[in-house]
Amino acid sequence: MPRKKNTVSTNEILNIKNTILEKGTITIVNAVDCSTLAKHIFSITGKYLSDSTLKRFFGFNSSSFAPAYQTIQILSEYISIEINKKDSLQATADLISDFFNPIHFEKIDRTDTKLQATCRSMAVHLRNNPRLFEKVMEPIAKSKFGRTFYYELFLDYEFLSAYQYKGYEKYLENEKSYEGKLFGNAALFLKYFFDQNMDQIKIHWHKNAMLYEPQKKLHPFVRGRYFKIELIGSMYFNPSSMNNIIDKIFDIEKLIPRNGKGLFREFPGFHFMACDGLWHTKNYKQLFELSKIAIEEFEETEEFIWKGYYDQLFVYNALGLSMLGEKSEAKKIATSIRPNRFYFPTKAYYEKLFITLKETLS
Repeated sequence: MPRKKNTVSTNEILNIKNTILEKGTITIVNAVDCSTLAKHIFSITGKYLSDSTLKRFFGFNSSSFAPAYQTIQILSEYISIEINKKDSLQATADLISDFFNPIHFEKIDRTDTKLQATCRSMAVHLRNNPRLFEKVMEPIAKSKFGRTFYYELFLDYEFLSAYQYKGYEKYLENEKSYEGKLFGNAALFLKYFFDQNMDQIKIHWHKNAMLYEPQKKLHPFVRGRYFKIELIGSMYFNPSSMNNIIDKIFDIEKLIPRNGKGLFREFPGFHFMACDGLWHTKNYKQLFELSKIAIEEFEETEEFIWKGYYDQLFVYNALGLSMLGEKSEAKKIATSIRPNRFYFPTKAYYEKLFITLKETLS
């Protein structure tokens, strides 16, 4: 079959070649690289170009003919799908990085619901695109507002171990505040706890204790994370200290305001985080007691209803009851729990806990 006449200009051919060389995923330095590129082109377009065709196109082998029309068409399609996609990814990364630029936050209240909704949309976008996250994780971590409005709000249990932990490493490189350092260390502890990396669990448990200053002010969520780490670390490395830690938890919970306002203080965050530690360390009586206090003594607010935080709190309450043998009462609570409301950064985690609850009741 005769070659279709090539109507593509020399400049257009040169542009295709330079685009692949400068922006392509496959680095073309030697003739052997054409074999890798051929496989990549096939994986992207489903169309085949031979190694020898690509060697001629990139000048590794001499040829008296211009590239075939079909070759140009396949390479153009490859650029359109693969390289333009990379450009689009970079454009999105630039947009997200720019969003967290300080000039956009000078007069914005952290409690602004529209701002939170925008940040939430970006967090969802990043959790679904690891390549995008890796492009923006450092610029966001370098921005005070990125650390505040992304890292501190969207610790994602499902993707923390896979790739988000890299962002928290960058967060800690840039965060200087006492509260931020405790929070960042807690995020990394959680990653290694999920991985069951005992060496790193111990390292971050020690860091947790070294950082903590009991007289300093802390957000209830952050203080709760501190005690969650203390409980889990002590279970592994110092079991004799467990009762003392639990006593401190119940002493501190009495000091948490029941009518806190702003920055998520309306919800019993200290109790919530400590409950997770009590669950993992099998302190079921205290788990039930602490979750009961949180449910009964803190007024429900709309934001934490639709985010499913109360449903998640009831999971701990029902688990405590069930493990104490009060299965009838636990079943009543379990039927009121709505897993579809679990908040997306921890949704999969609490869905598994809810399945565990149902298994204890069967």
